[in-house]
Amino acid sequence: MDYLQITERPQLRKPVWIGAFAGFTDAQEGATRAIRYMTAHLRATKFASIDPEEFYDFTSVRPVAYNNAQDQRVIRWPTNDFYYWPDPNGAHDIIFFLGSEPSLRWRTYLDLLMRVMAPYEMDAVVTLGSLLAAAPHTRDAPLSGIVSRDDLKARLHGLQLTQSSYQGPVGINAVFVEACKERGLGHINIWGHAAHYVERMANLKVTYALVRQMRAMAGFDLPLEPLARQAQDFEAEATKAVAMSVELSTYVKRLEQQFDGEMASQAQSPTVPELPRAFAEEIDKLLKGTEPDDDASKN
Repeated sequence: MDYLQITERPQLRKPVWIGAFAGFTDAQEGATRAIRYMTAHLRATKFASIDPEEFYDFTSVRPVAYNNAQDQRVIRWPTNDFYYWPDPNGAHDIIFFLGSEPSLRWRTYLDLLMRVMAPYEMDAVVTLGSLLAAAPHTRDAPLSGIVSRDDLKARLHGLQLTQSSYQGPVGINAVFVEACKERGLGHINIWGHAAHYVERMANLKVTYALVRQMRAMAGFDLPLEPLARQAQDFEAEATKAVAMSVELSTYVKRLEQQFDGEMASQAQSPTVPELPRAFAEEIDKLLKGTEPDDDASKN
């Protein structure tokens, strides 16, 4: 059985791949919501998907039941969908990917992703991620980036770059990056840093920061106002939740002071500053498969 289901083979001009994986590298849904926003507002066309049957342990990654707009009961399975968007003004079209980290058969799964790219002369591969960090929810969500080639750095519009020194177990994101390198594909990994103390809320400030960065990098015309309003609503709701705890409120104020101090020192620097060490360490912990240490982040 072929688990890659292709409904159309669009003609694309040196496309840029922009994707995200739901799961551990998508803290507070910051990255996957960015992909959903871009595909919806650009009206991207779905052209392929992966059947989930062979790639998930459904006792740990369970399907979800919900009522749709017609009030019909629907079961939603883990999805891996591919969309395309022909850029009417740019030299590169876009392939969007919205996936879920598989439980099983990672190499077979990655081969399917590479089959989607194979017919095209890919310009670059971009993956978006979101990680828990000691970042206050009352400030713009910080972004950091990792690139596989020096010639791609100029596309990140001043985004702070880091290199991971971690050696050990990794997630699907890192394996995908390595597969791209083996095939000679230039890769950019952009991380949004989400306030680690915010629970059970989708972090729309991370989503907004990622979408804004992608709009600047890819040059497509995409409205940001609706997402900016959602980000403001997220901040207001998170602030209400924080206000219920004196201890948490004090902690957030301390984070704000630390964050503002770092931004002030960076503004005085004549060069693009390095990523704050705490954020670099959080990327290493994410690649390792562990969450940031709350106690360490408070120091």
